[in-house]
Amino acid sequence: MNFIEPLWIINLIIITGYALQDFDIMPNDSEVDPGMTATLTCRVRNRRGECVWLKDGEVVGRISNKYIFEKQPSDGDCSIRITNANLEMDDGHWQCQVTQISLDDPVLKSKKIKLTVRETPQPPQIEDNTIQIKSGGNFKTRAGQPKKLSCVSRKGNPPAELKWFIEENDITAMASQTNGSDIEKPKTWQAISILHYTFLKIHSGKLLRCVALHKGYDTNSRETSTRLDVLYPPEIRLEGSPKEETEEGTSVTLKCVADANPKASIIWKMLGQANVYSIKEELIFTSVRRSDSGIYSCRAKNDIGESKELEISLDVKYKPEIRKVEPSPQVSLSLYSSAKLICQAVGNPQPEYSWLQKVPGEQLAWQERGNDPFLTIPNVTYSFQGRYICEAKNYIKGKEYKTQSEEIKLDVSGNPQVITKMTTTKDNVVVEKNEDVTVSVVFCSDPKPDRVFWEWGSLKLDAGSELGRYIAEGFVAVKDWDDCYEARLLIHNVESSDSRKYTIHIENFKGEEIYTVNLVVREPLSMSMVIGITVGCIVLLAATVTILLCFLKKRKSIFKRKDGFNSDTESEMDSRRSVDVAHNGLAGNAPGAIPPDALYSAPKKQPNKKVENRGEGKHYENFKMDKNDNRDRDHLVYADLSFCAPSERNGHSWNRNGRSVVERTEYAEIQFPSKAKQRGTD
Repeated sequence: MNFIEPLWIINLIIITGYALQDFDIMPNDSEVDPGMTATLTCRVRNRRGECVWLKDGEVVGRISNKYIFEKQPSDGDCSIRITNANLEMDDGHWQCQVTQISLDDPVLKSKKIKLTVRETPQPPQIEDNTIQIKSGGNFKTRAGQPKKLSCVSRKGNPPAELKWFIEENDITAMASQTNGSDIEKPKTWQAISILHYTFLKIHSGKLLRCVALHKGYDTNSRETSTRLDVLYPPEIRLEGSPKEETEEGTSVTLKCVADANPKASIIWKMLGQANVYSIKEELIFTSVRRSDSGIYSCRAKNDIGESKELEISLDVKYKPEIRKVEPSPQVSLSLYSSAKLICQAVGNPQPEYSWLQKVPGEQLAWQERGNDPFLTIPNVTYSFQGRYICEAKNYIKGKEYKTQSEEIKLDVSGNPQVITKMTTTKDNVVVEKNEDVTVSVVFCSDPKPDRVFWEWGSLKLDAGSELGRYIAEGFVAVKDWDDCYEARLLIHNVESSDSRKYTIHIENFKGEEIYTVNLVVREPLSMSMVIGITVGCIVLLAATVTILLCFLKKRKSIFKRKDGFNSDTESEMDSRRSVDVAHNGLAGNAPGAIPPDALYSAPKKQPNKKVENRGEGKHYENFKMDKNDNRDRDHLVYADLSFCAPSERNGHSWNRNGRSVVERTEYAEIQFPSKAKQRGTD
């Protein structure tokens, strides 16, 4: 790049004080209403030439009451005022220029701007394939069918901006606008917006609006609209489906609602029937019956199409009713034979069954024997004898409905049988010494027993008799339980010798039943024995805790690691051992303590020397390497302590020859030199 010329100009400006002329403010696009005044602003710094305005490339002269501007303004304001604006004369592209004062001056021209003299466009119009749709009228179209609609705004300047709405929902994004010169009026525009849209049934009845935005309108906008009439096949829904269970005798209304355009016809059918059940929108049951239960279907049809078929179930609930129970009213069976009772009930929901047997001795107590329509007893015993009822129940709206059959009496005959399920009949009876006790057994027998007696040891006692402290009461009938009895044996002031088995014998001409009861007499526990056991447990616990603490302390003091070993540390260690011995209450050669001389430093060059004390039964071994020997700076201190097991004779164990054998407990400490010393040795 050649910098000589710009530098020359700069130097010239500095020397002469000359400054170039330049735009301070340039004109911008502007709009003006017809007959009004428009001002195009143009300001120049350091103006030296004359101000000139061009319209559509041609110079405009100063015309009084039309184009007013200064050619040589002292303040550099070259702005032009255009009065009584007119579309034909003034609408166009304008440019501000300043003439040169010398050939060396640059050309000064502003950008071209657009002065628009507004012309109010005609109101917008919606068209379907050039067919105009009357504003406020209906526009029919099928749901799901794509449509192409136009909105046209003519003879406007500038062209109107067109927008599409469905009610207040802006759908302009689905449209495209083009602007072109209106051939009917020069310098005006025709705006056309093409909408591509697929209307759905949700749009039916809503307003489709085209809005034209232009400053020439009084409210800056005008619009046209049409009511959408979207045709679609029927869609149905069912109403009236009971939210809770439908009870027989209540009123029910089922409704088939069709959403269609145009209106659709309704068809009701009932599953299992070929004919049409109804063509009305509603099915009304003023007092619904169980026979009305079933599955109902509904469909709708119009000129556009047909709906799918929907089904609704009507399930009428009703209370249970027992239709049959047998055998009735009585059945006789032999002991250990089989029986079958039958109960048939109807209801909705399906009834639940219960076979109930009257519990002997209770006014309102019943025992459940089964939960099926059939009660099968494969092995009849006296426990099944008595009165039975069949109970059927169901639940409607959370409320229980129950009904019962007439009673069936079941009579059992055979040899005697003890009823072990009775609470009074027990296999084992426990009693405290010197108390009274009653041993009770319930049994059934048809025919009535010929003889009932108790037997224990070599004694026999018939029912209704007594012997000393023993009373065998006569058997009595159990209340509300036919052919069943209770036999009781009373023993006064029981003794330890009364702990034994007591057997009852029940006989009739069909057979015999034998049942044994075990009686346990407990000795009372003295208070001194209770206190003694408690104290013993506390002492044992304290001893266990003490032994455990001593063991942990010894382990901690024995297995300690040291970094070196010398006469000073040896004395210190001897001192610690003396303290430990004193702390544990051990002195001298008492078993369980480490003697003070168990660890010591052996003479030089005698690492394997052993010191024995046969009289005290102690063995000590000590290994210590010469500290001045660089070949091996590690040393091992080893201590061996032997003492007798306290559980052996005289504190010793004995071998086969009768000689004392000592158990050995060894304690060892291994010491390693530090890494620094090792590096020094290497």
